[in-house]
Amino acid sequence: MIHPWRWIIWGILVSLPILGACSPVTESGDDETPTATPVPGEPNPQPEETEENPSSEETSEETEATHDTNNTEESLPGEGKTYRHPEGIFKISFPNHYAHQPQANGVSFLSANGEFGGEVTYFEMQETLSIDDLEELYRQRTQAAFREIAWQRSELQPDGSVRLDWRGKNASGQDLDAIGYIEQHGDRIYVLNLYGINEAYDIYLEDSRLIVGSYQVDRNP
Repeated sequence: MIHPWRWIIWGILVSLPILGACSPVTESGDDETPTATPVPGEPNPQPEETEENPSSEETSEETEATHDTNNTEESLPGEGKTYRHPEGIFKISFPNHYAHQPQANGVSFLSANGEFGGEVTYFEMQETLSIDDLEELYRQRTQAAFREIAWQRSELQPDGSVRLDWRGKNASGQDLDAIGYIEQHGDRIYVLNLYGINEAYDIYLEDSRLIVGSYQVDRNP
């Protein structure tokens, strides 16, 4: 039986706004998805079976290996769980008590108490943007997705992404204390948002360190 609080969390999670769907962007000239870097650990093609009748134990082992390869989530003992995009476009980890929901262009996530969450989104853009252009694009898309935005600061990160701190409200009127990251690699732009929901962001610094520290994107799309 699913506890009522789990239904509430998933209701909030599904309602989290995904920036990629909130405002138009300049898309690439075709609809084909760029070839992503293979997911690390994905098995190479297996050699042909030399025995005509492999044992049931071998068959069972092969089935388990296939199941593990197709699973986009893996556990991190003592820390959390990792979500890997099926095409290797990005990966990110969350504390064990977080719920997450894959989206068409990313993933959204939410803590069990509903007070901290965010999303990863990505989209295509043929034009190579400067740091200032990336910052302006993030501001435009955030203002389209949220309201009453108050920008606090922006900062270039060592990895080349731009971090922007802001506060605002979501469509439900909840107060957000947020930090966002935007970066471009090839023709693909990635956005990571994290925010306290009716709570200060700093209350969840430990969670945010795990999430941001684990976040990796495909730099060679």
